Amino acid sequence: MKEILKEWFMNAPWGKVALISWGNASGEPVLFVHGRQDSAATFIPLVELLPDKYHYVAVDMPGNGLSDPLPKGVTLARIFRVSVVQMIVEHMKWTNFIYIGHSLGTEIGLFYNAVFPGRVKCAVHLDAGPALSRLLISDFSAHFNSFYKYYYDNYESINNDGRVFSKESATNAVMKARKMTKEQAELILSRNLKKIGENRYKLSWDKREKILAPTFSSVDYYYGIFSKNSPPTLFISANQFEGGYIKAKELVKQLILDLSKNKSFKVVTVDGGHDVHFTNPERMAQYIIEFLDETGKVKAKL
Repeated sequence: MKEILKEWFMNAPWGKVALISWGNASGEPVLFVHGRQDSAATFIPLVELLPDKYHYVAVDMPGNGLSDPLPKGVTLARIFRVSVVQMIVEHMKWTNFIYIGHSLGTEIGLFYNAVFPGRVKCAVHLDAGPALSRLLISDFSAHFNSFYKYYYDNYESINNDGRVFSKESATNAVMKARKMTKEQAELILSRNLKKIGENRYKLSWDKREKILAPTFSSVDYYYGIFSKNSPPTLFISANQFEGGYIKAKELVKQLILDLSKNKSFKVVTVDGGHDVHFTNPERMAQYIIEFLDETGKVKAKL
């Protein structure tokens, strides 16, 4: 396993944000941003296959992994993570950096670039489709009921998670839910289990993560903000579209196709499901390496 350079916490207004790094501390910075109810651990198998010349930094987003959750109260919005990314960039004192995101992490990268153009040198988005589909819930009543009414109707159970697991039961739950081997499930849980007693654990995932409220706009709107001032971008999609808002599946495919018509966007598809970057990282690694090498050569010529 690739040697960890450093593990530390960054101060935020609500608590601590956990960070971990690998590679070359003097190398070009790469920020990994995970998806909903995940952690930095989801990138460990992929990092193993990437060259050591980069400085890889991965974050546990609030309410995930080793990071503190946001205070209890109102329902959480997906777009909030853009603020967390900027806090990390300021904490690291990066002028610009490479962005690699998975699922919701891809969505946040696209929005981050829209808010802070020029900071992302190039971006790699891993299976963005299921996350982006949640931006395209065209029925407003369904949108409201799913992300607001449901939250307040179930406020106590969502904000007070009393579930306790044995290590075995937690591992089995992840294996079943995410179609993973025991070893893979244990790696996923390595940053997400909090021990509270003898073989008694609580999951660090904030239950509010399941219903993070998305923005609510048209395909044309998203195309406009995602394509404007875009850095070189690689979309790697899994051919098994899993999760997300299924009714928007074709809209998302069209959005990604339209984005791919811009010279800054490249789209490839690999065999696998939504967690293929973790379960079979070799299917994505070579595309990422080639893309980063090509982008670096172009920048060098400029």
